[in-house]
Amino acid sequence: MGWRRFLALALVFLFLGMTVSGASATASFVNSTTNSTVKVPHELGPGKPGDEVQPQAVPGIVLVIGAILVDNALSLAIEHYVSPEAAMAYDALSAILAPDPTDIVRGGKWGIKILAKDGDEISRFSMGIVKDYLGHKIMVREFTKVSRENARWVVNELGKQYLEEIGEKYVKRRGMDFDEVVGSLRRIRKWLTNKNAFKEVIRRDWDVKKLEEVLNDASNVKHGGSKLIKRVNADLRDDKTLGPLYEAEVVSYLKKNRWTIKEVEKDVITSIGKTEIDIIVKKRGREVYIECKRSFSQIKKNQLLIQAEYAKKNGVDKIYVYYSRGTSNPRGYYDVMSAIREAKSKFGVDIELVQKISEFN
Repeated sequence: MGWRRFLALALVFLFLGMTVSGASATASFVNSTTNSTVKVPHELGPGKPGDEVQPQAVPGIVLVIGAILVDNALSLAIEHYVSPEAAMAYDALSAILAPDPTDIVRGGKWGIKILAKDGDEISRFSMGIVKDYLGHKIMVREFTKVSRENARWVVNELGKQYLEEIGEKYVKRRGMDFDEVVGSLRRIRKWLTNKNAFKEVIRRDWDVKKLEEVLNDASNVKHGGSKLIKRVNADLRDDKTLGPLYEAEVVSYLKKNRWTIKEVEKDVITSIGKTEIDIIVKKRGREVYIECKRSFSQIKKNQLLIQAEYAKKNGVDKIYVYYSRGTSNPRGYYDVMSAIREAKSKFGVDIELVQKISEFN
């Protein structure tokens, strides 16, 4: 260790020792001077209430500001001669040990602390609670470090403002590691190829780990998986009904429950009309059809009857209808119950309603 580093570290311990022993004295001095009044001798005073002279708290404030300046200088010296990480540790420790009776440095905010630069480019930084000491950012609580590669990717793909948005929503609120979040986002980007669709993920504050899993499961369906992913893209870009995403969510849910996904997005035509079967699954050798609706009100009688007729033709006797939100419309509920009874009486197909709340809203 060079003499400069040794000197910087020695000053750190010296100043922290002074801080611990003198902090309470400084606070009491400032409080005593600012909270008391000085009485003017009777013969010199005007004798009216409220005419007491309020003392100037300059010595106390000067003492506090002087301590802050020394603290700031030490932090900069450690950052220059030792390392940015050591300076950050010192800043956090000094902020804890040194109470601030004048509220000059209270009110930390979410922000970024630069740890290293490569020329003019930031190579490493961290996110956390930052305080401003006379223009110098002090990291008092670090939440996560950020790699240059991932930071650059976010800026290029989404825009600079998304660094802060990801930090706020995922690092600060959820306690996640920034690079881990961006790793999931980079994989999600493979499926959400439309940039506006991709931005919806962060705007809606969705669980990126869960979404990555859902899109991966949907994309791996051999028959129709790529078609479903395209529909998810188009919907997030334009309509934002989130219907295709709910279908992908149900696919992932069924996979976890050991159902084999044979096909998704299958177009069918019967004597009644044409429609689509969202998911065709198999479990224990039995084939079942799955219909997915985000809202109960989207379930239509005619569509169920078309699916029931197609099911009978192919030897399938069970259809599950998954939905996320219920309904308060009695008429809509009556129509669905009527379709279920008709499907059973006409085609011998059982239709069962299953509510599964979506994790993406």
